[in-house]
Amino acid sequence: MMRRLLSLVLCAALLCLGAEAHAQSQSLPPGVTNPAEYKAYVSAIGTQDAARRAQALEIFLAWYPNSVLRMQAFEQAMAAWQAAGNPAKADAVAVRLLQLDPDNVRALANRAYSGRTQAMTGDDKALAPAVEAAQHGMAALPKWQKPNGMADPDFTRLKMQIVAVFDGTLGFAALRAKDYAKARSHLLEAVSVDPDNLPDTYQLAVALLEGKPIDPLGFWYGARAIAIARAAKNDAAAAEIEKYAAARYRHYHGSDDGWSQLVTRVAAGERRPPDNFGTTVTRAMSPAETAVQMAAAAADPGTLPFGDWELILSHRDDSDDNKAAAEKTWNAIVERQRGGARLKLPVKVIRATTERIEAALSERNQSNGVVDIDIDLAHSLRPLPAAGSMISIIGTLSDYRPRPFLFFLTKAELAEESMPVAGGACADPRPQMCTQEYRPACGLRRDGSRKTYGNACGACADSEVVSQSAGACP
Repeated sequence: MMRRLLSLVLCAALLCLGAEAHAQSQSLPPGVTNPAEYKAYVSAIGTQDAARRAQALEIFLAWYPNSVLRMQAFEQAMAAWQAAGNPAKADAVAVRLLQLDPDNVRALANRAYSGRTQAMTGDDKALAPAVEAAQHGMAALPKWQKPNGMADPDFTRLKMQIVAVFDGTLGFAALRAKDYAKARSHLLEAVSVDPDNLPDTYQLAVALLEGKPIDPLGFWYGARAIAIARAAKNDAAAAEIEKYAAARYRHYHGSDDGWSQLVTRVAAGERRPPDNFGTTVTRAMSPAETAVQMAAAAADPGTLPFGDWELILSHRDDSDDNKAAAEKTWNAIVERQRGGARLKLPVKVIRATTERIEAALSERNQSNGVVDIDIDLAHSLRPLPAAGSMISIIGTLSDYRPRPFLFFLTKAELAEESMPVAGGACADPRPQMCTQEYRPACGLRRDGSRKTYGNACGACADSEVVSQSAGACP
């Protein structure tokens, strides 16, 4: 849905350019002196297939690098690559265009969109350039001139759509930084323009529900995100969103009462929240109050789920009662490790080095990709587990930081189920698909060389590997 909006944004103004070129096809436009040059441009933008149109425009730019039409050609090529479903090539064109025109709004929108998309799939380094492009784009918008042939209402609508791309990127970045107020502001603007955008809608729900105090409007946007995902036949995303939003609803309201009715009503076609929605979901107890009650009700807080541990400990400094609840819970955790006993914890890898792993322990943080445990390894780890993979780790919970919450696990080692598996010869047919389960294997290749793979399946999926052995290669 994000790509669909961007394609519409990039193509809208360019339709005017195409129409203008068609109208001038009988005569050369100002600045063009070579009929062959203009004929090549008109032929390129007239190509119906998007991928071929993009290729034709790339050829035009190679033949006529100094053409007065090169800016339009760059924009047309960028839009064509997006329409062809090749955002990487669209981004490459955007980079080239910005070298010529640093304030080009459509290229900045493409860069913001592309970087955000990469960051959402785990490429953290892509986020900073995306934010820079979005901020630059916001500053450049007032200077953007209306394309020839475009009506004023259409230009206003186009600018709103581009602002939504920038706001979505800035909102996502603020959410990643846990600046929930800023995330809410940007994402509300983005969703007001494109209410069917799944990432913006879900991330707005998270920003509303994770900030302090919780804004119950987030429950409506959570239900809306579920409806959008289901309409797109993305049942896996819908299930994950509902798991998160329903849990937050229970936490805020104290029960599931009213949740299923909300999801049903929004799915029936409610695209905007009612004006008084925030007053229809009553607050139960605050998280700090819940933390105190949770610890008090537990005979042994050491047996509580990891998410409950985090809730209780994160509110340690809120009040004297919270401090007592946190001390009771932490003492129970320490008691479980008496005599050198270590805990076995299932975690989702977020980032890893040979000496340390940043991971998510609670279900909620695993769903959102948020680090809540810092793991100090007893031994160097090679190869590194893939980001997003689940592993079991054994170690000692030695300390914690209340806010932002973080457990510190020391003297950590992989649990038995995450250790290397027995090796053997690779059988045919070779595996066509492998999981990201981290159990390193050393593959012996046909040329006699060896290479370390994430697991045995990954080794044998390589047709050059004849056998694999447990563990990383020496």
